[in-house]
Amino acid sequence: MEDLGGGPYKSIDQNIAANVRAYREAGGISQEELAQRMTDFGFGFSQATIWKIESGQRPVRASELIALADAIGADGLTPTALAREPEATRHTIALKQTNAAARTAYYAVKEAAAAYLEAQAQLLFAAREAHDAGLTVTELHTSWLSVLPEEAVIEARVDAGNEEGLSEQLSDEVSKVLAALRSSGYEPVRRIEDITYHDGGPLPAWTPDEAG
Repeated sequence: MEDLGGGPYKSIDQNIAANVRAYREAGGISQEELAQRMTDFGFGFSQATIWKIESGQRPVRASELIALADAIGADGLTPTALAREPEATRHTIALKQTNAAARTAYYAVKEAAAAYLEAQAQLLFAAREAHDAGLTVTELHTSWLSVLPEEAVIEARVDAGNEEGLSEQLSDEVSKVLAALRSSGYEPVRRIEDITYHDGGPLPAWTPDEAG
């Protein structure tokens, strides 16, 4: 007997209703804003129209489905994706959001590391100038010159694992980073004697005085 109930396609209208709402909310778009975008596309939607679609009270025509995918504007969103099972949509949105969050956090770490390196450079020059002016510069003043920005990432990784023996493990991991960088010919620890005069000549060898 012929299945007159729609077979595997009978849930598509419900899927579209759930997915329009899921993608809209994931994109931080209000019902009013989505309605305005659809109106701009020539469909004359109101906030009530979006509400009826999302609540399953109004089926979506094919042309509207294509326009809704464009209006929502999510990366890679297609009309077919709006018709998928809502559970698949939930996972897709979660993956995109968490991947985007990781990307944002990565660049925040990169920016913070650049700021830290700049601060170390400023400290380096301030220490040299103070020393040359006859002031006693101690390790207390320059302690951050020997702390790598990579150490912050290692600390965060160890803290995230809630592992014991933080100090010992951190020291070991930092030593590995130092060894790897130096084996590549890069000296990561900034030293005041590395500063050069404007004529290209090196400054006299100098190390901070021991704190009294």
